[in-house]
Amino acid sequence: MGYDRVMTPRIGFRALPAAALLAAVAAVLLAVPAAMPVSLGRDALPGVDAASLWARVRIVGASASAGFAVRAPGARTRASRLEPMTLARIGSAARLGAGEVTGDASGFFFLDPEGNGREQVDALLAMDPRPTVVLAPDFLFWFTYGTVGPGRRPVRGEDQRLALLAEGLRILDRVGEAGIPLVVGDLPDMSASVGKMLSRAQMPARETIDRANEEIRAWASHRPRVALLPLGRLVADLRAGKPFQAGRRTWEAAVDGALIQRDDLHPTFEGSVALLARAEQAANDRFLGSRQPNAPGAPTAFEHDPAKVAERVRIGLVPVRGQP
Repeated sequence: MGYDRVMTPRIGFRALPAAALLAAVAAVLLAVPAAMPVSLGRDALPGVDAASLWARVRIVGASASAGFAVRAPGARTRASRLEPMTLARIGSAARLGAGEVTGDASGFFFLDPEGNGREQVDALLAMDPRPTVVLAPDFLFWFTYGTVGPGRRPVRGEDQRLALLAEGLRILDRVGEAGIPLVVGDLPDMSASVGKMLSRAQMPARETIDRANEEIRAWASHRPRVALLPLGRLVADLRAGKPFQAGRRTWEAAVDGALIQRDDLHPTFEGSVALLARAEQAANDRFLGSRQPNAPGAPTAFEHDPAKVAERVRIGLVPVRGQP
């Protein structure tokens, strides 16, 4: 309804009854938002827009990103059953629209966090063209967990874990200095995995995890091209049986099945899709100012329904360049 209908040449505001006037004004207010462009919430970072952010996705990190024990749903051949479903491969299957997803995550990251971290960052910076966004959900995990400290020396105390974390953050700084948006995960409490996949010696003290996350949050908050992926909170909610928001849907084990494997450390196929969904949400929020996953204008990089992603995998997974 426009103003020409509320106030005609023959009838002014004074001629309208009070109730009719209120109804007319309300109708105008309701009509205006539908006709106006909707803001995403904040301005996007300079040089970053919805059309280019997800054009070339690069995934780096450790065994969770490398697809440890994650297999293709409905795999029929022995080769397909043995082939790990890396986060990059799942991302390629879940991809919506044009673009590519490549990966360089390693299941052996824990053997040498500094060396492997530098190699992965060297590789992505050497790409031509370079990635438009880098996802590093578990990149920092072994910079606090594990038994390998700075300089590949054995960890003898909790201070060494924090010193190693500082080196991991310096390595990731190179991504931001190159102008590439980066999504990085903080540290979850994976003590439930001790005696299963983790040894007691690899497990940091609870206070160390808390201090490490404080440092990661402070580091990310001062870097506009770094988005924080809150793995700590997601894992805590998951273990408590609470539903959580990741991307454009709510996740819960009762509906989606197990999101963490029996080793209490690595994500399942469904958990990997949830990880991608939450990384997408974190990137859109930080880099594009999209506070809500379904905000008009917010890009949709990945399919967030695990069943639909699994069907895409069964139809035929697109090979991922740079990922064995």
